[in-house]
Formats: sequence, structure tokens, C-alpha cells
Amino acid sequence: MKRYLLSLLLLTTACAKNVIEPQNANSSYTGYNATALLSNATNGVILGTYKDLDRQTATLAIATAALQANPSAVALEAARQAYRAARAPWEATEAFAFGPVSTLGLDGVIDTWPLNRNSLAAILASPTDLTASRLRELEGGLQGFHPIEFLLFGEDAGKAAAELTPRELAYLVASADNLHAATGRLLRAWQPTSEGGQDFAAQLAGAGPGNVRYASQKTALQELVGGMSAAATELANSKVERPLTTNDLTFEEARFSRNSLAEFSQNLRGIENLYLGRYGAAGSGVGLGVFVQTRNPALDATFRQQLAAAQTAITSLPGRFDEAIRQNPAAVRALQARVREVQATIDGPVAGLINNL
Repeated sequence: MKRYLLSLLLLTTACAKNVIEPQNANSSYTGYNATALLSNATNGVILGTYKDLDRQTATLAIATAALQANPSAVALEAARQAYRAARAPWEATEAFAFGPVSTLGLDGVIDTWPLNRNSLAAILASPTDLTASRLRELEGGLQGFHPIEFLLFGEDAGKAAAELTPRELAYLVASADNLHAATGRLLRAWQPTSEGGQDFAAQLAGAGPGNVRYASQKTALQELVGGMSAAATELANSKVERPLTTNDLTFEEARFSRNSLAEFSQNLRGIENLYLGRYGAAGSGVGLGVFVQTRNPALDATFRQQLAAAQTAITSLPGRFDEAIRQNPAAVRALQARVREVQATIDGPVAGLINNL
């Protein structure tokens, strides 16, 4: 009997040692091997999204050049469609707005809001050369998506091609070129293969001892959860809350293009992509949900239901967002409540599972 107990003790001890993964050997907690999860989140979801963003901004640059060459209704609509298509992956990236987009100051030149319309009007009225290099010298509120949005759509999303002035067209082309340059720089910062590449992807995917940015896989997982939380928080407490509470549509970020609901959906989609481990055809399906499911299947099921409910609340909102704010604020509040449920689950039990590793 004693010999059996001794054998059992040795077996139990051996199993306990095997649970502590090498990546987390410098920590005192029982580890979780997140190598596959981090690799897929980085190389499948995050890089997949940034590659799509860069492709879409390239298409937008081509479309604005075509519009300048032939300012027709057809060309204007094509440029508008290209703008909306580029916004989709960009809004999804808000679930992982850490790393180069922040440290290189790229968020400010890609998506500063609100648009400085007075300064934009002054520049358009001036003799300043509207080249890409000249526009890069301007402050962030005059660069990126939103000057392009305003010039393409106008105040009420009804601008006609005939209303576009030669200087507006020149500003559009230069801005779209700069936007594509910024998204390209962002993509390269995540990769090792291009000039200036920082290979941030290798840092995130290779978290563990010896990694100067992520000393353990736990810190990398916390980064992912923090990004998801930030996206949900901004959506509920800023993008929805400010125009709804003030009843002031100047706080609606996508009001010129009337694209708010699509962009809200993409904010949530970015969270879903990290959780489910997929971005379109990219990704293996090894996401945070795999980890949560192994530790707490009920929580995994609940969170998936909350994500679906929040998406449904967005897609089923009557009319446009600006219309619903004034005509059906209760439905907007219900949408906001669904997003806050997602946020609370990320910040509470999901983050708790990671923090307790």
C-alpha cells in the first residue's frame, strides 16, 4: 500500500511539473501553453486584418485618382464604396489598438476625429500646393480617413460629383495616398520582411522568457484582452453615448458617410475575431474562446451569446444611427446595453481567467 501511495505521489508530481510550460517558467503560477493561440491571433487575425486594411486603402487611393481624372457620378460612387470598404478592417483593428499603431503615432494620422473643418476650408481656399508631402506636414485632424469622408460625401451624404472642386479633388488624392502610406507603414511594423519592419508580430506571438516586451504568455494574453475591452468601452461609452446623451449629431463619428452602424458592427467584429480565432478566411480558429471554453464552458457559451446579441442589436436598429438617436432612443439604449454586457464580461470573468493563470 505504501509502495502504491509512493508511486501515485511520484506520478502526481510529474504531472504537475508538465503543466508548467517553458514559456511561463519564470512565473510562480500553473502555466497554460498559449503558443498556438498567440500565433494564430497574431499571424491569422491581426496580420490578416492589417493586410486587408492596406489592400483596401490602396483601392481607395486608386478610386480617388480615377475620380480626379473623371469626376463623374459613377466614379464618385466607386470612391465612396472604396472608403466604406477601407473603414471595415480599420474599425475591426480597434480590438487590438496596441503596439505600432500607438507607439509610432499612426492612429493620429489615420483616424483623428473630429475633423478640423475650418482649417480644411482655409487650406482649400489658399494657394498651398496640395501634395502628399505637404499634407503630411499638417496636424492629424487634417489627415487620414475623415477629410476624405467629408470631401466624398459632404455634409448630408448627398454631395454631387459636379460639386467637387479641382482643389478638393487634389486634396482627396493626396490624402488617400498618405492614408495608404500610413497603413503600409503600420503593416510593415508588424512584419520582419520590409524596410523599417519591427516584427511586432514575432514579439506578440513569441511571448515568454527573454522577450523584452512580453516576458510571459500571460502578459501577451492580457494585452489581447485589454484591446478587446478598450474597443467595447469606446463603442458603448463614447461612440454611442456622446451623441445619444447630448442629442448632438456632431459627435457622431461617421455622420458624413452615414456609416455608423456598419462601423459599430466592425468594432464588435474585431472582438469576435480575436475570441473566435478567425478573420474571414484567415486564422485557424484557435482564439481566446478555446482557452475560456477549457476553463469555463458556461462562460464561453454566455459570452458567445452576448456577442451575437450585441451584433443583432446593431443590425436591427431601426433606420440610421442619427435617425434612431432622435426617433427611437430606447432602441439605441438597448444596443448600448448589449455592448456593455460584452464589455463587462471581458473585464470581469474573461480577464479573471487570464489574470489567475
